[in-house]
Amino acid sequence: MFKISIGLAFLLIISGIWIYSLNGTISQLQANQIVLETEVTKQNEQIKKNLEQQAQTYAQIDSLTKKNQDSMREVNALKQTFAKHDLDNLALAKPKMIETRVNRASKRVFDDLVKITNPTQFDETDEETSNTD
Repeated sequence: MFKISIGLAFLLIISGIWIYSLNGTISQLQANQIVLETEVTKQNEQIKKNLEQQAQTYAQIDSLTKKNQDSMREVNALKQTFAKHDLDNLALAKPKMIETRVNRASKRVFDDLVKITNPTQFDETDEETSNTD
């Protein structure tokens, strides 16, 4: 009987040690689960942000494509207009008229070029925006 009692006591001690080690493992697993859930939440948020950014990018691409198509229509219309006129003969027949128009158009293009390459243009628009708020 004594041997059975010692065997049961030994099994009880081993069971206690095993249960204690399982508690440590369970605690570690619970901590790992919390970390994983946090990371999954962060990744899901990042995926949502990326999808929103992708939608914005596609919208910008569509907008730029439409602007490009409009520009191409305008270029084609101008090509057709110039194809209808013989500018060489017109320049020889009325040089002053052609010179005036070319100079006026060149000045307009130059002014537009200066305007769009002005490095302070963004500062001015930022100030205008802040003044209206």
